[in-house]
Amino acid sequence: MRLGIASTFPPYRGGIAQFNAAMSSALCEMGHDVCQLTWKRQYPSMVFPGTSQFEPGASLKDVNMPATLDSLNPLSWKTTGRQLADRSDVVLLPFWHGALAPALTGVAQEAKRRGVKKVYALMHNDSSHDGSVLDRRLTGRFLKTVDGVFTLSQPVSDSLKAWGPHTLFHPLYDHHSNSIRPEEARRKLGLTDEDHVHLFFGLIRPYKGLSVLLEAMSTLPQHHVLVVAGECYGSWKPYAEAIAKFGLENRVHIHAEFIDDHDVPVYFAAADNVVLPYLRASQSGVTALALHHQRKVIASDVGDLSHTIVPELTGRLVPANHPEALSEAMSKPWLAQPSDIQSAFKQIKKRLSWSAWATQLMQQVELDLSAAR
Repeated sequence: MRLGIASTFPPYRGGIAQFNAAMSSALCEMGHDVCQLTWKRQYPSMVFPGTSQFEPGASLKDVNMPATLDSLNPLSWKTTGRQLADRSDVVLLPFWHGALAPALTGVAQEAKRRGVKKVYALMHNDSSHDGSVLDRRLTGRFLKTVDGVFTLSQPVSDSLKAWGPHTLFHPLYDHHSNSIRPEEARRKLGLTDEDHVHLFFGLIRPYKGLSVLLEAMSTLPQHHVLVVAGECYGSWKPYAEAIAKFGLENRVHIHAEFIDDHDVPVYFAAADNVVLPYLRASQSGVTALALHHQRKVIASDVGDLSHTIVPELTGRLVPANHPEALSEAMSKPWLAQPSDIQSAFKQIKKRLSWSAWATQLMQQVELDLSAAR
């Protein structure tokens, strides 16, 4: 089948770009012809809180596919829709931020006008994180233009139930090497073999609960250390104040910057576990990374995170915004047999593989096309 995807791809940085690249590869491996189009200008600078929208050392000149879509130029929306129609029978439009909804709406309208059989929204979120009323209105307008909706978690589907969504899951990322030894990874990060290392990874935003994690750390023994790895969106000041308040200066290792893709395995190899103290969530790409690297996840029981955690084998769940429960989960020994843990990771990797995800997606697409004939 001829499939078109208009979205962000490397060298644009971040989890969505990586998701789209992996999705395209999985669909190509199934034998589909995938047309990829990306942004000439993605976020307007006024709504992008980070330092750069590209991977380190990269820019728009490094994009290896048509980059015609401009979030602020309606003419580009028509151009992109026309390009998709020329090369695709079915179009997927990943969504994660309301600022991009007008452009995606224009692309969907033009692609359908030009004869694309089906246009689907692939909803990572039901609207922007911390979205405003305007974000939600723009999201709703976008959803009115598509023929179907896919989500990656049940909570997002529940929020979008009026659109009759099909619920998939967040597959595990598998493009990173696991070749670095934990001892070497710890040396690179200035950690010792005696440290019990907890990893907080990814963009730092208020809803991700780093403040709760710092409070939990304050009650743990001294050999428990925390590595914070990711760029801070917003003010770092509240976290700096919490670190000082709890006397954690020597136990919190801060890498408050975008983590380049080739450095990601270092952080996961160095960690004993990954902590996601989210106050709210739909699903998490960090969980997908942790499970790929076979690191247990200690997470708030929010959104669809329980879908990827087998209690006491691949991780633990705790109530959200509960430092005491989080501290207990971080310090309690893991008593399961290593063979049982390995088996649990193996099974979840199979269940949440890109192959399984692409198969579910295309089965529904083919059902919709058959029903429309």
